[in-house]
Amino acid sequence: MVSVKAELTPEQAEALNKALEVLVRANELGLLDTVKDLLDPEFIGRLSSLLLTPGTLKLLDHIDDILELLGSVDYEALKEKAPVLVEALKSLPKEPQPIGLLGLLKALSDPEVQRGLGVVLELLKALGRQGRK
Repeated sequence: MVSVKAELTPEQAEALNKALEVLVRANELGLLDTVKDLLDPEFIGRLSSLLLTPGTLKLLDHIDDILELLGSVDYEALKEKAPVLVEALKSLPKEPQPIGLLGLLKALSDPEVQRGLGVVLELLKALGRQGRK
């Protein structure tokens, strides 16, 4: 190793010592091996082929709009209502039976159908209000 100690100012020597301490600690933690692996040309090639797809590039073109939209989400309401929707979707039969007008009229007497229709109607009202804005 070349000695450059005589050419360094005290501030430079202190900074170099701190940088070496950081490097030694990073090496002890295995971080330098990780960084070395990340810089491997084969890994970079695989990563770029995964990330640089038309879909990803389109997503990146619209990232500001997407982040703005995500920022406007009411996460408390989402946390409250999303599980209900997920469970309802899970409970659906794979192939629901078709029903006619009489079947629909009969289903309207079912309290669960009435509650579900209430939810759907409230959703439709909310969509209609938002459509006017």
